[in-house]
Amino acid sequence: MKKLATLGVLLWSVSAVALADARAELQQKLATFERFSADFSQQVFDERGEPMQSAEGSMLLSRPDRFRWHTASPDESLIVSNGTDVWIYDPFVEQVSIVPLEQAVQNTPFLLISGGDGRRWQRYEVARNGADYVVTSKDPGELIHQFSLRFDGANRIERFTVLESGGQRSEFSLRNINTAPATAADSFQFTPPAGVMIDDQR
Repeated sequence: MKKLATLGVLLWSVSAVALADARAELQQKLATFERFSADFSQQVFDERGEPMQSAEGSMLLSRPDRFRWHTASPDESLIVSNGTDVWIYDPFVEQVSIVPLEQAVQNTPFLLISGGDGRRWQRYEVARNGADYVVTSKDPGELIHQFSLRFDGANRIERFTVLESGGQRSEFSLRNINTAPATAADSFQFTPPAGVMIDDQR
Protein backbone atom coordinates (compact mmCIF):
# COMPACT_ATOMS: atom_id res chain seq x y z
CA MET A 1 0.00 0.00 0.00
CA LYS A 2 2.85 2.35 0.86
CA LYS A 3 4.47 1.67 -2.52
CA LEU A 4 1.18 2.42 -4.27
CA ALA A 5 0.83 5.68 -2.37
CA THR A 6 4.41 6.66 -3.25
CA LEU A 7 3.80 5.81 -6.89
CA GLY A 8 0.65 7.95 -6.85
CA VAL A 9 2.60 10.93 -5.47
CA LEU A 10 5.30 10.48 -8.11
CA LEU A 11 2.77 10.31 -10.93
CA TRP A 12 1.00 13.41 -9.60
CA SER A 13 4.34 15.24 -9.42
CA VAL A 14 5.25 14.28 -12.98
CA SER A 15 1.79 15.34 -14.17
CA ALA A 16 2.01 18.70 -12.37
CA VAL A 17 5.43 19.39 -13.89
CA ALA A 18 4.17 18.46 -17.37
CA LEU A 19 1.21 20.85 -17.02
CA ALA A 20 3.49 23.66 -15.82
CA ASP A 21 5.88 23.01 -18.72
CA ALA A 22 3.02 23.05 -21.24
CA ARG A 23 1.75 26.37 -19.87
CA ALA A 24 5.22 27.93 -20.00
CA GLU A 25 5.81 26.57 -23.50
CA LEU A 26 2.51 27.96 -24.77
CA GLN A 27 3.13 31.37 -23.21
CA GLN A 28 6.59 31.42 -24.76
CA LYS A 29 5.17 30.70 -28.22
CA LEU A 30 2.57 33.43 -27.85
CA ALA A 31 5.23 35.90 -26.70
CA THR A 32 7.19 35.51 -29.95
CA PHE A 33 4.92 38.00 -31.74
CA GLU A 34 3.90 41.48 -30.60
CA ARG A 35 1.19 41.77 -33.25
CA PHE A 36 -0.89 39.26 -35.16
CA SER A 37 -3.63 39.37 -37.77
CA ALA A 38 -5.53 36.76 -39.75
CA ASP A 39 -8.80 36.00 -41.48
CA PHE A 40 -10.79 33.15 -39.99
CA SER A 41 -13.41 30.60 -40.95
CA GLN A 42 -15.57 29.30 -38.11
CA GLN A 43 -17.60 26.11 -37.98
CA VAL A 44 -20.01 25.60 -35.05
CA PHE A 45 -21.15 22.14 -33.91
CA ASP A 46 -23.84 21.24 -31.38
CA GLU A 47 -23.31 18.95 -28.38
CA ARG A 48 -23.94 15.91 -30.61
CA GLY A 49 -21.27 17.00 -33.08
CA GLU A 50 -23.78 18.05 -35.75
CA PRO A 51 -22.89 21.17 -37.79
CA MET A 52 -24.98 24.21 -36.82
CA GLN A 53 -23.58 27.20 -38.68
CA SER A 54 -20.46 28.71 -40.20
CA ALA A 55 -19.00 32.21 -40.13
CA GLU A 56 -16.21 34.33 -41.61
CA GLY A 57 -14.28 37.22 -40.20
CA SER A 58 -10.94 38.70 -39.20
CA MET A 59 -8.85 39.19 -36.07
CA LEU A 60 -6.13 41.65 -35.09
CA LEU A 61 -4.16 41.82 -31.85
CA SER A 62 -1.35 43.85 -30.38
CA ARG A 63 0.32 43.19 -27.05
CA PRO A 64 -0.52 43.87 -24.36
CA ASP A 65 -4.27 43.23 -24.26
CA ARG A 66 -5.37 45.04 -27.43
CA PHE A 67 -7.65 42.98 -29.59
CA ARG A 68 -10.11 43.35 -32.46
CA TRP A 69 -12.37 40.46 -33.49
CA HIS A 70 -14.74 41.13 -36.39
CA THR A 71 -17.28 38.56 -37.53
CA ALA A 72 -18.40 39.67 -41.00
CA SER A 73 -20.90 36.96 -41.96
CA PRO A 74 -23.49 35.59 -41.71
CA ASP A 75 -24.25 38.04 -38.85
CA GLU A 76 -21.92 40.93 -38.13
CA SER A 77 -20.48 41.46 -34.65
CA LEU A 78 -17.41 43.16 -33.23
CA ILE A 79 -15.29 42.76 -30.10
CA VAL A 80 -12.69 45.46 -29.42
CA SER A 81 -10.28 45.74 -26.48
CA ASN A 82 -8.14 48.82 -25.89
CA GLY A 83 -6.21 47.12 -23.09
CA THR A 84 -8.52 48.34 -20.33
CA ASP A 85 -12.11 48.04 -21.56
CA VAL A 86 -13.84 45.74 -24.03
CA TRP A 87 -16.66 46.74 -26.39
CA ILE A 88 -18.99 43.99 -27.63
CA TYR A 89 -21.08 45.36 -30.48
CA ASP A 90 -24.09 43.71 -32.14
CA PRO A 91 -25.30 45.84 -35.09
CA PHE A 92 -28.42 43.70 -35.59
CA VAL A 93 -29.89 44.63 -32.20
CA GLU A 94 -28.11 48.02 -32.22
CA GLN A 95 -26.49 47.48 -28.83
CA VAL A 96 -22.96 47.67 -27.47
CA SER A 97 -21.88 46.29 -24.09
CA ILE A 98 -18.80 47.71 -22.39
CA VAL A 99 -17.08 45.55 -19.77
CA PRO A 100 -13.75 45.67 -17.92
CA LEU A 101 -11.02 43.62 -19.58
CA GLU A 102 -10.65 41.22 -16.65
CA GLN A 103 -14.35 40.36 -16.79
CA ALA A 104 -14.26 39.86 -20.55
CA VAL A 105 -11.32 37.44 -20.40
CA GLN A 106 -13.48 34.94 -18.52
CA ASN A 107 -15.98 34.68 -21.39
CA THR A 108 -13.67 35.52 -24.29
CA PRO A 109 -10.49 33.47 -23.77
CA PHE A 110 -9.08 34.71 -27.10
CA LEU A 111 -8.02 37.73 -25.05
CA LEU A 112 -5.49 35.48 -23.30
CA ILE A 113 -3.63 35.27 -26.61
CA SER A 114 -2.91 39.01 -26.55
CA GLY A 115 -2.51 39.24 -22.78
CA GLY A 116 0.54 40.47 -20.96
CA ASP A 117 -0.50 39.35 -17.47
CA GLY A 118 0.73 35.81 -16.76
CA ARG A 119 -1.41 35.63 -13.61
CA ARG A 120 -4.54 35.12 -15.74
CA TRP A 121 -3.17 31.77 -16.86
CA GLN A 122 -3.33 30.51 -13.28
CA ARG A 123 -7.09 30.05 -13.78
CA TYR A 124 -6.39 27.43 -16.45
CA GLU A 125 -4.70 24.08 -16.86
CA VAL A 126 -2.59 23.72 -20.00
CA ALA A 127 -1.66 20.36 -21.51
CA ARG A 128 -0.19 19.07 -24.76
CA ASN A 129 -2.30 16.77 -26.93
CA GLY A 130 -0.19 15.96 -29.95
CA ALA A 131 0.25 19.20 -31.89
CA ASP A 132 -2.40 21.00 -29.83
CA TYR A 133 -2.14 22.99 -26.61
CA VAL A 134 -5.33 22.33 -24.65
CA VAL A 135 -6.36 25.05 -22.18
CA THR A 136 -9.01 24.05 -19.64
CA SER A 137 -10.71 26.38 -17.15
CA LYS A 138 -10.41 25.43 -13.50
CA ASP A 139 -13.86 26.98 -12.93
CA PRO A 140 -16.61 24.59 -14.12
CA GLY A 141 -19.08 27.50 -14.07
CA GLU A 142 -17.39 29.43 -16.88
CA LEU A 143 -19.12 29.52 -20.25
CA ILE A 144 -15.94 28.60 -22.13
CA HIS A 145 -14.86 25.28 -20.63
CA GLN A 146 -11.89 24.57 -22.87
CA PHE A 147 -10.03 25.83 -25.92
CA SER A 148 -7.08 24.51 -27.87
CA LEU A 149 -4.46 26.13 -30.11
CA ARG A 150 -2.35 24.71 -32.93
CA PHE A 151 0.71 26.39 -34.43
CA ASP A 152 2.19 26.02 -37.90
CA GLY A 153 5.87 25.41 -38.69
CA ALA A 154 6.60 29.13 -38.39
CA ASN A 155 5.18 29.25 -34.83
CA ARG A 156 2.05 31.08 -35.95
CA ILE A 157 -1.41 30.19 -34.68
CA GLU A 158 -3.18 28.40 -37.53
CA ARG A 159 -6.16 26.79 -35.82
CA PHE A 160 -8.05 26.84 -32.54
CA THR A 161 -11.09 25.15 -31.09
CA VAL A 162 -13.46 26.41 -28.38
CA LEU A 163 -15.60 24.07 -26.26
CA GLU A 164 -18.45 25.60 -24.25
CA SER A 165 -19.70 24.14 -20.97
CA GLY A 166 -22.94 22.98 -22.66
CA GLY A 167 -21.02 20.93 -25.23
CA GLN A 168 -21.21 23.30 -28.21
CA ARG A 169 -17.91 23.42 -30.13
CA SER A 170 -16.49 26.03 -32.50
CA GLU A 171 -13.54 25.32 -34.79
CA PHE A 172 -11.56 28.22 -36.30
CA SER A 173 -9.16 27.92 -39.21
CA LEU A 174 -6.86 30.89 -39.90
CA ARG A 175 -5.50 32.15 -43.23
CA ASN A 176 -3.66 35.26 -44.48
CA ILE A 177 -1.65 35.14 -41.25
CA ASN A 178 0.60 38.13 -40.53
CA THR A 179 2.81 38.50 -37.45
CA ALA A 180 3.76 42.11 -38.27
CA PRO A 181 0.57 43.78 -39.49
CA ALA A 182 0.20 47.54 -39.78
CA THR A 183 -2.24 48.97 -37.23
CA ALA A 184 -4.09 52.27 -37.36
CA ALA A 185 -4.35 54.59 -34.37
CA ASP A 186 -8.02 53.70 -33.93
CA SER A 187 -7.72 49.94 -34.55
CA PHE A 188 -8.36 49.21 -30.88
CA GLN A 189 -10.91 51.92 -30.15
CA PHE A 190 -14.66 51.83 -30.66
CA THR A 191 -17.10 54.72 -30.89
CA PRO A 192 -20.74 53.57 -30.73
CA PRO A 193 -22.80 54.75 -33.72
CA ALA A 194 -25.55 57.27 -33.05
CA GLY A 195 -28.73 55.70 -31.71
CA VAL A 196 -27.07 52.51 -30.44
CA MET A 197 -28.09 51.38 -26.95
CA ILE A 198 -25.09 51.34 -24.61
CA ASP A 199 -24.86 48.81 -21.74
CA ASP A 200 -21.92 50.11 -19.72
CA GLN A 201 -20.93 47.52 -17.08
CA ARG A 202 -17.69 49.16 -15.96
